[in-house]
Amino acid sequence: MNKSLFSAALIATALTATAANAAPVGLVGQTVTAHATIVKPLTLTKMSDMDFGSIIVQDNGTVTMDTAGNITCPATLTCSATGTPAGYKVTGTNNQTVQVNMPNVTLTNVGNPGTPLTLVLSGPATVTLPNSGSSGTTFNIGGSMAIAASTKDGTYAGDLAVTVNY
Repeated sequence: MNKSLFSAALIATALTATAANAAPVGLVGQTVTAHATIVKPLTLTKMSDMDFGSIIVQDNGTVTMDTAGNITCPATLTCSATGTPAGYKVTGTNNQTVQVNMPNVTLTNVGNPGTPLTLVLSGPATVTLPNSGSSGTTFNIGGSMAIAASTKDGTYAGDLAVTVNY
């Protein structure tokens, strides 16, 4: 037998023997468990619309309403003492934490178009559903808006796009 042919046969035999002798590797004495959490879909229901009331503008200023409806105004604005925060009820699976998403809102003058106002919403970042998640939990959202002295008078309105997710 020629030397190079013998070497090739020896290498082929070694490769075949190695592959045949290798045993599959697995976990010894351990198990891996799969889990899945099933949750009910969330339902978000409007309880109340947001209302800042009337605001009298002498100069630039920012009006703020907290989640209880208390309004804070600088000396450059005259505001009602209280307003109505936006109110929501969320239902879903018992004892689950729910994230609340509150994007800014553009308020436009309903009868006298001009420069819109930006309402920056504030409220809880999360709420926890009660032991009976189907009964839901309620929460309020307030916000603030900067008002320029040049803001046209009229009623400003916009839709809140509040969403919730697990």
